Amino acid sequence: MDEKQLIEGCIRNDRLCQEALFKRYAGKMKAVCMRYMRQSDEAEDVLQEGFIKLFKSLHQYTFQGSFEGWIRRIMVNTALTKMNKMSFKLEVDLIENYHDTF
Repeated sequence: MDEKQLIEGCIRNDRLCQEALFKRYAGKMKAVCMRYMRQSDEAEDVLQEGFIKLFKSLHQYTFQGSFEGWIRRIMVNTALTKMNKMSFKLEVDLIENYHDTF
């Protein structure tokens, strides 16, 4: 099955196409996620969140440009969002711990 047929199948919510798309790109995209996250389990969380976002927004893909690049952008944005949330949580924890010492 070529990439366009696979994408069209995913848009129709064909579970076999979704599984095939995941298997085709999960390895490369996990490597992308690992560049941003400290631990493998965090990268896997980002990967899963990224694929959920991908399947929800796949109907917006216009078949112009690199599909792999489009997926990569989703993964990077998902990782950056998670990093920002983690950073904010760390700041809140530091502030709370600081106030608890007094």
